[in-house]
Amino acid sequence: MNRTILSCVSAVALALVANTADAQYSLAVEDATVAPGATFDLGVTLDSTAGTDLQGWSYGVCHDPGSITLLNTDFTTLAGPLTSTSNAGGAPDFLQGGVQADGYSLGVVISLLGTSTLPPSSGVASIAQYTNDMADGSSTSVSICDTIGTPPVASVVVVNGASITPDTTAGTITSFLPPVVSHVRGDANDDAAVNIADGIWMLNELFQGGPGGDCDSANDANDDGNYDASDAIFIFNYQFLNGPAPSAPFPDCGLAAGQVPEDCLSQSSCP
Repeated sequence: MNRTILSCVSAVALALVANTADAQYSLAVEDATVAPGATFDLGVTLDSTAGTDLQGWSYGVCHDPGSITLLNTDFTTLAGPLTSTSNAGGAPDFLQGGVQADGYSLGVVISLLGTSTLPPSSGVASIAQYTNDMADGSSTSVSICDTIGTPPVASVVVVNGASITPDTTAGTITSFLPPVVSHVRGDANDDAAVNIADGIWMLNELFQGGPGGDCDSANDANDDGNYDASDAIFIFNYQFLNGPAPSAPFPDCGLAAGQVPEDCLSQSSCP
């Protein structure tokens, strides 16, 4: 085999090695389903479990400012758990970044003296807070990018002094207005009846770590806006001491006055 062919083979081999190394590191933006007008947190996961120790990283995170609004104004509020503990359990020696209308950037050097690195791991490197400005049924993407900052910050991880471009995955933000769910006030265990079992269910959930439902309005038997032991006592008084009955919706399935989707996420016993 002549030298030209050997050089070509070597070049291909090096390219394959580089591609394999890139795939060992990844940056992924979370997905989220959010009600119109709601505020939500969105994390970026850094995964190096298939690779080796990291000395640092940098990346940008871009979004459409016409769809969602980034609420963070200071890059120091963006550091996630992985970043905050990357330096042998503490904060990195160098953390810089920037925030602008269409995204943010972060740059991390774990140890300026090279005395600490981040072992192969996976975790949330940054968390940003946004407001959903989209109408119900719309969606948008939030992606890892190389366009944030002046000059633009590159999306790389650093291994043995060399920059490696990681795999990236964008997140999808879906705007969804949950339905207003019909329910029966006091039916905490969702069995289509209000009786002693509901009071026991409440006490078990509140104080014994028992299972819970997804309908706060059903749990709020005394309709005082809170879910606590007084709701269980209210049920016992109603059942055995001629106490007042729960307010509407009761005894049939229905909606509470002024009910919003968050008040009751589900109650299977009601159509």
